[in-house]
Amino acid sequence: MAARGRLNIGRNQAATREQIRQLTVMAERALRRGALGISLSPEYVPGTTGDEILPLMHLARHYNVPVFFHARYSDMKKPGTNIEALNEIIGYVRQTGAAVHIDHINSTGGTFSMQESLRMLDDARREGLDLTACTYPYTFWATYLNSARFDGGWQTRFGITFGDLQLAGSGERLTERSFRKYRAAGKLAVAYAIPDEDVVEALRAPMVMIGSDAILEPGFNNHPRASGTFARTLGVYVRERKVLSLMDAVAKMTILPARRLEARSEAMRRKGRLSVGADADITIFDFETISDRATVEHPEYHSAGVHYVLVNGQIVKDPAGLRPQVRPGRAVRNELWVTTTTAGK
Repeated sequence: MAARGRLNIGRNQAATREQIRQLTVMAERALRRGALGISLSPEYVPGTTGDEILPLMHLARHYNVPVFFHARYSDMKKPGTNIEALNEIIGYVRQTGAAVHIDHINSTGGTFSMQESLRMLDDARREGLDLTACTYPYTFWATYLNSARFDGGWQTRFGITFGDLQLAGSGERLTERSFRKYRAAGKLAVAYAIPDEDVVEALRAPMVMIGSDAILEPGFNNHPRASGTFARTLGVYVRERKVLSLMDAVAKMTILPARRLEARSEAMRRKGRLSVGADADITIFDFETISDRATVEHPEYHSAGVHYVLVNGQIVKDPAGLRPQVRPGRAVRNELWVTTTTAGK
């Protein structure tokens, strides 16, 4: 999306052959500078075509990095269903051999069709295709009101009305009038539009990891998943509802994401595991009390029950609170960056 913007390609506009060449050059430059993968979002950029996607996926396959897909469709209203979206992605994987991770399948690609969507991914994986996905543990999604997701017909597609939208960072439910106002301003809203059974099915699927899909922005205009995703998974879906075992949930938050990225990143081979030689990135929590406190109104609220957080062996959070002056984190880059920068010295 960002690369298209730099080339002034409209979101409903197909890239020309020359623009596709430039996009591919930009993507390769980013990979050689340490990017961990390539991201594509055809739902937000409907003009994106296979002619644009395939060269980027071939590039990802060449550099052995995954492609992260926000699928093209998020519902089961024809034309343009989750099944069509997943068939599109699976077809690209067959043609290129690239590894693909599907972002937040609970809200895109699996809503209202989760069992069938997961069965499609299972079948593709048995075929030998490298496909994974992630989910977050909420029955509502969030995005900007001026995005293509809210183009005409959204009420029918998602089975909701204006009153099912809530302005993020507030308690305000929307009306037709306020929707128009906030859409013009590009505000972010949450939409109560995900069936609970879809969240449960996604969490249980072995190839589905836990991902927050969120950035906590100034002003807290965001989804509570930014602060609460992992604590909510443990507190609600492991301890209370027993949808997952504790070990399965922890694996979906740690070792599985690390393995997804470790083919090209030595740093990720030291993440997500407690072993000799691994990075000491450790969270110590009380399983009996861990819970999310973030809400739509207050997405910035910290979770309860997390006592210590260590990054690279240094304590950044203890029972007294955060230690903002301690900053031991390091950028994670792919090995290609290490090779090219070392060779250039």
